[in-house]
Amino acid sequence: MKVDIAGEDLVTQEIVARILRDYRSDIEIGARIPARGSQIKDISRKLNKVSTPTILLTDLDSYACPPSLIKDWLKGDSLRNGFLFRVACDEGESWLMSDIIGFSKWLSIDQSLIPIPISKDKKKPEYIELNFSFKPSLYLMQKLATCSTNVSLRERLIPKAYAKKGPEYNSTLLPFIRDIWNVEEAALNSYSLRKAVERIQKFSI
Repeated sequence: MKVDIAGEDLVTQEIVARILRDYRSDIEIGARIPARGSQIKDISRKLNKVSTPTILLTDLDSYACPPSLIKDWLKGDSLRNGFLFRVACDEGESWLMSDIIGFSKWLSIDQSLIPIPISKDKKKPEYIELNFSFKPSLYLMQKLATCSTNVSLRERLIPKAYAKKGPEYNSTLLPFIRDIWNVEEAALNSYSLRKAVERIQKFSI
């Protein structure tokens, strides 16, 4: 089966590709649909109406929960068969850092610097995610990368003056996603990742 993948940046697209590689070797990636920031929201309704099997991954950001994001983006439309819409809580980077041992070793930091996972819902204790005090991607750059003993990674991940991200932020994370990230280990610390893996394992048209 050939499947198109969509994400708001190269990191989210590569995350989907890595999960497919680990859990669905029968799936061939077709198009990687380019989108930046809010563009992914704008094209989500279109992707829900085409016939091509598609997996979309986006960040939860400021939404209260994944269902509220999906409802808003699709304007209440039902998800079509063959369109898998998944949301990373709170960002795709959260899933990467949920492999606490692997990520801390790669970044050359003490693993105690990565927030511990906690339950985000008192009614659902299994709903655990890393407990970031602010946006995970910013936390990565401001709290983790600055502590790295790897000078090269620091230079590529930490923003220069007035920049929002490091000069090689995405391209630096991609090799970690492809070659080091332990999805199974990360899923133990992220409910949203675990559910995404489960849905991808069952995905069919």
